[in-house]
Amino acid sequence: MNVSVDDVPAQPAGKPNQPRYLLRDGELVEYADARLHVLSTTLKYGVGVFEGFRAYWSEEEGQLYGFRLDAHMRRLVESMRVVEIDGPTDVQVLHDQMVELIRANELRQNLHMRAQVFVDSPDGKPEDRGPSTTFMAAIPMGNYFGAKGLDVQISSWTRLSDRSMPPRVKSIANYQNARLALLEARRNGYDAALLMTTEGRVSEGPGYNLFIVRNGRLTTPPVTESILEGVTRDSILQLAKDAGLDVDVRPIDRTELYSAEEAFVCGSAAEVNHLRSVDRIPFGDTNPGPITRQLQEMFRDAVLGRTKHAWTTEIY
Repeated sequence: MNVSVDDVPAQPAGKPNQPRYLLRDGELVEYADARLHVLSTTLKYGVGVFEGFRAYWSEEEGQLYGFRLDAHMRRLVESMRVVEIDGPTDVQVLHDQMVELIRANELRQNLHMRAQVFVDSPDGKPEDRGPSTTFMAAIPMGNYFGAKGLDVQISSWTRLSDRSMPPRVKSIANYQNARLALLEARRNGYDAALLMTTEGRVSEGPGYNLFIVRNGRLTTPPVTESILEGVTRDSILQLAKDAGLDVDVRPIDRTELYSAEEAFVCGSAAEVNHLRSVDRIPFGDTNPGPITRQLQEMFRDAVLGRTKHAWTTEIY
């Protein structure tokens, strides 16, 4: 489902979706000047963490709403702690910097934002914790997947384990695992992928968490199933509670996924998007089921500040 209120306005010819400024360590820099050395530690060893955010423009209200910026910045700080990077830790300062970056670019459309902290030393070693550099970007973006739903494949790649890498945080190095699964799925004619844990249970997809509906109950894997602790996932759980839905947070077997009546994925980029099929096994008539539709509509309201939750930041 596309939760966008309006289409993203056209960008200047020759520079699609390119803002004027990015933010480096709290200072505005021209888009073309946001560079790092080819021998930077983050390029050599993948020593970095990041966050992906969304903001939604309401033409009716003339307002841009940043969605759960504080939660994302808190997870960024937690990610730095887990992978041992010395970087900024003041969530409010990081929040305010992202807001000011959007205002500096005068962006009034649906956005995808990114905050990234990495070890930036050309002479660095894998064990270096710093010095670190913090970059932020705010880029116009509409719906990532489209609204038709997704046909997904269970990947032959296994989701990385907490025994080898920290799956619950957004470490840049983790995303090679997701990339390989997505490339395999695309080669095989699918839109996207789902990965299993090393124990053979359903984990998540490349950049999105999974929910299923079976026998009228909403179910999602727990954070101990090698998933990212998704901010959108947390939002859906709270919205489901608001709606009085029956919710289980527990492991999901592959055959249980196959027999579900509905399934959807969620994430900052993916938003809330229904699955049409998994391994060519369809969910219902391949359209969003009633619980999926209900949560899509509730999420649409949430990102525009129309719920009891204090999740949105008014940018202007």
